Amino acid sequence: MTRTTLTVGPVLSDRLVVTGLVLTCWIAAPAAQRTQTPTNEPAHNVYLLTGCLERGDSPTAFRLTRASAVGQAPPRQGASAQTEPDVYELQAVSSVSEQGFSSEKLQPEVGTRVELTIRPVEAALPGPAQPASTNAAEKPAESPRPRFSVHKLERLADSCK
Repeated sequence: MTRTTLTVGPVLSDRLVVTGLVLTCWIAAPAAQRTQTPTNEPAHNVYLLTGCLERGDSPTAFRLTRASAVGQAPPRQGASAQTEPDVYELQAVSSVSEQGFSSEKLQPEVGTRVELTIRPVEAALPGPAQPASTNAAEKPAESPRPRFSVHKLERLADSCK
């Protein structure tokens, strides 16, 4: 019994490598050509603003007044965006499970000029449906101004004057 071995010559070996590369490119090309459309929102919805930090209407509410965006500005909505374009509502966190600064960390900075890294606060789940009103003179409810949580704070000046 004789044993024969088949050897692959350099020409056949080169053809296998080239065929493999061609197949790889043929498979990968369509995936490389697909591009996602860019959005106007920054990664992770994080924004950088400078302005004056003020106390809000509740213990966990603050406002950034005379604000200007560094880079892209956060999205604005509702009538308040047109009447107070340089004011942003800030929400301090109230539990350990929430991310952001608490009232205790924001309170000492009230009245100072600050640079803030903010993120939109997740909207609460909608409540039970309200019965439809039969009074046509009533205005539709205005959407509330968006609130933002503070994730980084740097004092720029000791006062806003």
